Order: sequence, then structure tokens, then C-alpha cells
Amino acid sequence: MVWGCITPYGVGHLHRIKGIMDAVKYVDILKSSLIGTLHYFGIKPHVIYFQQDNDLKHMSKLANSV
Repeated sequence: MVWGCITPYGVGHLHRIKGIMDAVKYVDILKSSLIGTLHYFGIKPHVIYFQQDNDLKHMSKLANSV
């Protein structure tokens, strides 16, 4: 499985997921791949629209505290 994102400036970092993704792995991906993508393109985190589905790991307290 892979996680990825797109921006108005191009495709973001692609993150390969080994095994089952839980809330902890999801938050690690956000901290590394999402923030890394934003930094690469010079995008400030407070100006983005971040969309995801209502999967439990996406809606966890841990993920929403990032």
C-alpha cells in the first residue's frame, strides 16, 4: 500500500506502507511525507486544505492532534 498527496505545484512524496497502517503509522507519515512535501514546495501548512476520509485512524485523537 502507498500513501501520497498532490499539490497545486506537483505530486508530493510517495510513502510505501509495509504491514497494517494504524494511527501511529499514519501520524508518522503525516509528519514525514506530508510535511516534507509542503516544505519541498514551500507551502505553509496553515494555507492548505487537507482532505481525507473518515477511516478510524484518520479520525483518531492522535491524528487530530497533529
